[in-house]
Amino acid sequence: MSEYDRIDFEMLEENDDDYDGPDAYVDEEDDNVLDLEDLQDSIQARERTGVAQESPMLRQIFLSLFNSQNVHRTDSDTGGGGNGNEPRQLRTMSIRDLQRLLNSRSVESPTDYEEDDDDDDEIENVGEWHQTWFPPHKEPQQLGVELLMGGEFGSVSSKIRSRRNKRNISRMILDQSSRPRGAISRENMTSDLIPNTNGTAVASYAANVYCGQFSKDYSFYYTCCQDFRLHIYDMTSPPSPYMKRPRNLRRSATGVWDDSDRDHDTTLKILKTIQGCTGRWTITDSHLSPDNERMIYSSISPTVYMTSTLDSSVTQTPIRFQDPNQRQRSRTHWGWDEDSFGIWSCRFSADGNEVVAGGSGQIFVYDLLADRRTVKIIAHEDDVNSCCWADTASGNVLISASDDTFLKVWDRRSLGSSQKPSGVLVGHTEGITNVSAKGDGRYIISNGKDQALRLWDLRKMCSSQDFDNGANCDYKLRGFDYRYGHYPKPKHAAHPRDCSVMTYRGHAVLRTLIRCHFSPAETTGGQYIYSGSADGKIHIWSLDGRIVQVLDRSKTSAMTFDPSAEEHVLPNSARNTVCVRDVSWNGNEPVIMSAGWDGGQSLSKSVVARHEWKGLSKMSYGLEDWMEKQNTERDERAARTRRTLRGLSLSGTPPGRAPLTHSTMSANAQLYGFPPGYFVIRNLANGRLWDVGGDDVEDGVEILLWPEKEKSLVETLRNPDANNQVFFIDTSGALCSRSSGHAIDIEADRLVIRHRRPISQPYPNEYSHPLPRFSYSRETQHITASFQCDPTYPPPAAQTSTAWMRKTYVLSAIPMPKPKSLLDNASAFLSSAVTTPISFFSGGTAQRKATPEDVFSGDIDLTEDETLEQDRGVEGEADDSSELLRRLRVLTIGQRDAPAEGENARNRRQWQILPLRTSAAHRRPLT
Repeated sequence: MSEYDRIDFEMLEENDDDYDGPDAYVDEEDDNVLDLEDLQDSIQARERTGVAQESPMLRQIFLSLFNSQNVHRTDSDTGGGGNGNEPRQLRTMSIRDLQRLLNSRSVESPTDYEEDDDDDDEIENVGEWHQTWFPPHKEPQQLGVELLMGGEFGSVSSKIRSRRNKRNISRMILDQSSRPRGAISRENMTSDLIPNTNGTAVASYAANVYCGQFSKDYSFYYTCCQDFRLHIYDMTSPPSPYMKRPRNLRRSATGVWDDSDRDHDTTLKILKTIQGCTGRWTITDSHLSPDNERMIYSSISPTVYMTSTLDSSVTQTPIRFQDPNQRQRSRTHWGWDEDSFGIWSCRFSADGNEVVAGGSGQIFVYDLLADRRTVKIIAHEDDVNSCCWADTASGNVLISASDDTFLKVWDRRSLGSSQKPSGVLVGHTEGITNVSAKGDGRYIISNGKDQALRLWDLRKMCSSQDFDNGANCDYKLRGFDYRYGHYPKPKHAAHPRDCSVMTYRGHAVLRTLIRCHFSPAETTGGQYIYSGSADGKIHIWSLDGRIVQVLDRSKTSAMTFDPSAEEHVLPNSARNTVCVRDVSWNGNEPVIMSAGWDGGQSLSKSVVARHEWKGLSKMSYGLEDWMEKQNTERDERAARTRRTLRGLSLSGTPPGRAPLTHSTMSANAQLYGFPPGYFVIRNLANGRLWDVGGDDVEDGVEILLWPEKEKSLVETLRNPDANNQVFFIDTSGALCSRSSGHAIDIEADRLVIRHRRPISQPYPNEYSHPLPRFSYSRETQHITASFQCDPTYPPPAAQTSTAWMRKTYVLSAIPMPKPKSLLDNASAFLSSAVTTPISFFSGGTAQRKATPEDVFSGDIDLTEDETLEQDRGVEGEADDSSELLRRLRVLTIGQRDAPAEGENARNRRQWQILPLRTSAAHRRPLT
């Protein structure tokens, strides 16, 4: 029995044990506590005796501590029923807190603005005293398993083979040469190849690295440092052996002598080093244009800079988001203009012609062609730390993540005309550090300072109205600052109105804005989620909630080692904790690059490491250790299965809760007559298959009928290029295309690919509406569509009609007769010449029949006593054209309409569903 067969899916209860770490809640009797009243008396005594006074910095710190005793807090802060106006007495503080304050810079420093808003340079050993209040899942979770098996996160067959331990890559490659046709898809071979090494250093810097990502084609890797330098490396060349180079004697790939990069060592081939324009504190975010030729970066200033990545030009083009012709204003004591703001995150649009940026509670859009800012929206009540596009193909849905704990969904086409978002994602209880999208317009993930990584489905977002009516409540911990490296025990594991799909835990989102990403769709199907961590580790989760791999940066090998050689084992405590801020997974090979801040005393403040997947021959353990591990895991699974079965036999199934198995999961999933997994749809009349036109992924691409591209129905024998003829039912019951992952919608009377769209008012409308539900009947072999609302989407003021509820929407192929000859045209002309005068003399006029297109588009609204003419002349025509293409249409049939005339017309409405299978065993189609 598989471990997926009997799983307890209840949430783990929070740990109520006391925490005795250095930053635990202190008692009055604690010896390691400094009493503020005694400290104040000591200072006053020193003033009376004439003892030399402390520095102004130290004096201001103490005065601020004394004044903090008058801080008030409301009943909601105390959680009690006392008077909210009573002052909160802050009598004590720990020695560590005082030391932290003493190590900070003077409050009069003009650079405090940047430091207060961003991260601390000094890395404390977070891993030793970071408390995990909600442990990560150790068993697969129901919702995660359903997502994995729904077909939206890669091939289902590869996951089934992996769970059954039938994944043998060597055997798959060996058998490929003997296959009659087709090739094994790359995902089937690489979806289980997760980088499993602690890494080898490939670059070091004297400044902290804040961004480190691969390009979209994975041809180069770039980093952005706190010293405002941008480094671009060639990833098509392997790392070279490390050689300690003389300073100021390195020539870059552009042929320019590099005199300013003396604090940078690397074994990677340098393509380009750019000295960026100095901003505030550091470069916080960067993004590549769709063609990988331009890069933009932000630095907590109102200006984003754009530079070239490939040529030798070092020109920096400013993109100014502040108001034009802004007059000079008085400066505050912090040294900044009262209207000053900072940009934290920036993104190119899908076409590369616009830049979207988020900063101090605002969202901006800049038109690069018009060279002006076009949109400015007050979007959040706190800083916008990150933003991304939900759909990388169209770039219409924008996600913004803020320190106000909310993610907001915006429609790019309505930005500027409306100040309200299309929806809000509610779930985090602390600020959000990063948001990343899968790229399909549906799923996104976010890292929160509540130490949770959450997975979201945009279809389940909270509406703006519900958000304004109570979902916008704040559940933050008062006084919590993530930069100090300690997260106190929260009162809530999640927001009470949590609408996230899954939650992943185990990492430390502290010290800095830790980033998270989906694994590459090309090699893994996006079935993994990974993130950096302040405890010096890289955490990789399966979509089902389990941690499948943890890479420890404190055990990373030095740059003198070969990244592809046998794994080197470092002695325990060889290095201090590294804070891993950004991580990037290569889509061409199982390699992860991580950018970490070194907490040791070395000259390098930041190191980039390369983590590869290595087989058993290169790992530090031997074959015996690996076999022992496999046997132990197998025995644990067997023991867990025996305990589950014994519990079921003794006590029975608990009331109201059935054990979750694959059969019950399938029962819960609504397939509406279609088979589970992947399938192709064939028309009985012409034998052609459903086909996504041009194998495109754009919104609105039409579904056509095309001859079969791949004869085999066995997954491993099929050509991946034929996936645009493969479809599936996802976990929501929507009919989707395998090649793009997008759902099928009905536009007029055509089937089209539809990207996920945010809700827009008035809902539903032609742009934003529920997807139609497709159903298959094995008896009639018809595919019908049903709607939740009027498919003509009339405006709210229009007179409502219920005629659409009494109609049936059937899918049918449209015949294409061969072109008529000259003789046929002459015969038609003579018939027309004879019938027209007869019609004239009889006083009658030939009435035009209503077509399905007229009724579907809303041009004609039939009453109960009217019937719809099903274009019977067209259905009766012969389908004898030599063209390969046929059209697919939705026919609207009224209650009194006669059935289709002729066998050909009936066959064009009948479909054969052919499921794909994982073995060569014969399987009958669904008929």
